[in-house]
Amino acid sequence: MTKIFENNKKRNMMKRNQVKKYLGWALPVLVLAAGIIVSSIIRNSRPEAAIVVPEKKLATIRGIIARKTSFQPVIHAQGTVKAKQQIDLVPEVAGKIIWVASSFADGGMFKAGDALIRIDPRNYQFAVARARASVADAENSLALEQAEAGLARSEWEELGTGKKASSLVLREPQMAKARAKLSSARADLDRALLDLERTTVKAPFNGRVEKKNVDIGQYVTLGTNLAQLYSTDIAEISLPLTERELGEVDMSPLYGGGASGMEDLKVFLHANVGGKRRNWIGTLVRTAGSVDINSRVLSVIVEVRNPYQVTPGGAPLLNGLFVEAEIPGKKIDDVFLLPRSALRNQDEVVIVDKNDELRTRKVEVVHSTPDEIVVRGLKEGERVNISPLEVLVVGTKVKWQLDSGADGESKP
Repeated sequence: MTKIFENNKKRNMMKRNQVKKYLGWALPVLVLAAGIIVSSIIRNSRPEAAIVVPEKKLATIRGIIARKTSFQPVIHAQGTVKAKQQIDLVPEVAGKIIWVASSFADGGMFKAGDALIRIDPRNYQFAVARARASVADAENSLALEQAEAGLARSEWEELGTGKKASSLVLREPQMAKARAKLSSARADLDRALLDLERTTVKAPFNGRVEKKNVDIGQYVTLGTNLAQLYSTDIAEISLPLTERELGEVDMSPLYGGGASGMEDLKVFLHANVGGKRRNWIGTLVRTAGSVDINSRVLSVIVEVRNPYQVTPGGAPLLNGLFVEAEIPGKKIDDVFLLPRSALRNQDEVVIVDKNDELRTRKVEVVHSTPDEIVVRGLKEGERVNISPLEVLVVGTKVKWQLDSGADGESKP
């Protein structure tokens, strides 16, 4: 009985081993087959996806349309105002100052011919009196000689010798000496009168006192510096210009246009006076005598007439004031005015051709400012790029956009 039981147990174990062996290789095959079937079902049942072709995006650049125009450059310069006439006032006679005018003070204003200082005139009045006495004495001597000469002529004629009387007989040398003495006395009188007149020191022009050096009671001699004066009729400003700037200014009226051409060379001046920006108009009248050997610039001279004549809301053009000047240059025709952002590599601009592709164009820069350039070398109606380009690839296709501030063209 026991033996039968063990035999059954062995048979059952063998069957289980066979089943495990079968499952060991059949189960993976079944799982793989099931996966293939499921994936096939999913692939066949999903909708087909649409094929999307990626769209190539174009870079957008801003620009303007080049228009041919005329341009008049403005040359900017700076200078200091000074009077056209500036002198040291000196006396021509010596003496003690007995009077000074109220305008004879630092900053005082005066007109031509105004008395500024009086020197004690008494010594010069005495000299005038002596000179007049000498003139009277010389006139009496000449009258006496004239009478003696007349008497000598009469006596010679009474002798009736028929000969011509000599100059000594007619007292002609004595007459010449008397006339010379009278002329000398009159010259001394004129000199004495002139010295007396010079005891009153008068203003030589309309102007102001820059610095007063003397006062009442001071004894002065010939050549003493009484004061520094400057005129107020005309002010001058010296404006240094480089060679390039000089080439942009029409200088022909200065050298060959005559006085009538000078009126066209207007210069606009600006400065801050009293906390406000003031304006004046001057005239370019000449250039400096030579080029500055250190800076290699040539200065032009601008004159402003009646700089102290103040209009309502204006201010005087004070001596020593630092001013900014704008000089209109020569008009340039057939050029293109572009924003400075359009310039690349100092002499190139980028244009967009008819195929919307980028191209470079060499240009000639004839004038430039911090904001604009004036060039030659473009064609009418060309589209000029003003957008910054970090990398430029010639031939790149772009999308063109007109700059909103350009009004469709370069500014005239």
